[in-house]
Amino acid sequence: MKKLVTFFLLVILLLEITISVDSQNPSLLKFVLQWPPTFCIILNSAAQPGRCKEPILQHNLTLHGVWPADQRGFSLTCPVPPDPNWNQVFTAAVENQLMAFWPPLRENAQRRDLWKHEWRAHGACGRTTPQVYFNTAIQINNMLQKGNLFNYLKTSGIIACDSLSFAKRDIVGAIQKVFAQLFDVYLTCIPIDATNRTHIYLSEVTLCTNLGGTSFISCPSQAAPTSCSSGARIMLPHPKPQPRALWSFHEEVNGRDIS
Repeated sequence: MKKLVTFFLLVILLLEITISVDSQNPSLLKFVLQWPPTFCIILNSAAQPGRCKEPILQHNLTLHGVWPADQRGFSLTCPVPPDPNWNQVFTAAVENQLMAFWPPLRENAQRRDLWKHEWRAHGACGRTTPQVYFNTAIQINNMLQKGNLFNYLKTSGIIACDSLSFAKRDIVGAIQKVFAQLFDVYLTCIPIDATNRTHIYLSEVTLCTNLGGTSFISCPSQAAPTSCSSGARIMLPHPKPQPRALWSFHEEVNGRDIS
């Protein structure tokens, strides 16, 4: 009996080790798209508020990042690698393609800042090279036959409007037209304010692909966000007025308002 108990304990230990190892191995990619007006609302209301470049984009979902994930869909973390020679990574051709769907949204951000951050925070966890990572992002984006995910929403009547809202299932259904079969996707939402319980803002849409970024797959249910699952109606907001830049305030105080 004692030997049997020991055997089962060893089996459980081996399973735990296997699960732990699998959770650190990249199994898929998450292609995380964001709705720029919502990103800017979040940025404007942060503890240290920032501003978006103007005019704020409102006709496209832009890429937040490509995030390697484990088999359950959870994003991986890893040590920050040494920087490569960025001039070799970002050739003129690559930069032009990335800017079309992965532009920096923050005011005063340089075009490469976001890409470098996403490589350091996520891309390196895919155990590949920066060149492969960014080319994979381009490859996945090119699999959207209508050019931008927002075009799939529009053809289903889902548009940016401050007076229209939509059920989660309708937004998911519109997005699933990207695929040849019904793959699961992730939606992320934010509250409109502290009192509104009936409506929320769409923040991000995540599509999942195989590790090579060559075909779409279902996003695993284990890591599915719940921020859009309250039953509240989902809105795609128009850009909101932004707080004035800090430098403009100082200039005005000094009697030299040049904003």
